[in-house]
Amino acid sequence: MSGIDKHAYQSKISRVKASSKLLFSICMMLICLVFGSNIISLLTIAVMSAATLFLGGCRPVKYLKLMLVPFAFLVTGVITIVINKITDTAAALFYFRLFGAYFGISRPSLSLGINILLKSLGAVSCLYFFSLNTPMNSFLSLLRRRMPGVFIELMELIYRFIFIIWDEAQRIRTAQASRLGYEGFKNSMSSLGELVTTVFLRSLRRVDRISVALDSRGFEGNFDYLTEKEESSLLLTGMTILTAVSFTAIGLIERL
Repeated sequence: MSGIDKHAYQSKISRVKASSKLLFSICMMLICLVFGSNIISLLTIAVMSAATLFLGGCRPVKYLKLMLVPFAFLVTGVITIVINKITDTAAALFYFRLFGAYFGISRPSLSLGINILLKSLGAVSCLYFFSLNTPMNSFLSLLRRRMPGVFIELMELIYRFIFIIWDEAQRIRTAQASRLGYEGFKNSMSSLGELVTTVFLRSLRRVDRISVALDSRGFEGNFDYLTEKEESSLLLTGMTILTAVSFTAIGLIERL
């Protein structure tokens, strides 16, 4: 079980209806993306982070580490937007010369980069709220009411095999590293090739064993699940309505 899965099952609101949590996340994400305001984005990050920490019970240090992962990728992408070719060096906040042309940061590019960064982090905080507080079984149960069963079964099998293959790769890499398999470029490339080949072959064997196990148990193409009874949350419903109305009003006022 991955770290996110483990926390989703241990969350204080794991038994709350997945539809309520999904509605809250989608509403906040749409408001954040539609208005595209720095204030709305900051408020979205604050509200969704507070909901994850206090309602879900996620530890602040763990949540911060999770947020730093997309933040690192976003900063890398935003740098390419902020730094561009400069025609008027007097209006630039910072510039440098490269291959006979001037590149730097202008006020419009800096403003655009900050806006994209905050808006993206707001959307990520909405996704984290849902994923850190909703077990995979509850999410698949919600989708099963709207989508064909074959898609749900494929999603569950793929999701499960991602972590099985990842754990297998981690064990193989640890064994290789303990034998100095990654000392030097040549050894690293050789060990990486062996790692990929071994993981691929072991994955095929696991799929074959699982297929035989399902057939031996009379599998007819459908998985039967036991679903837990979900609870309603007036607090989450109230938060959805209150924040949606408040943020929409703030966004409209800011535009006017």
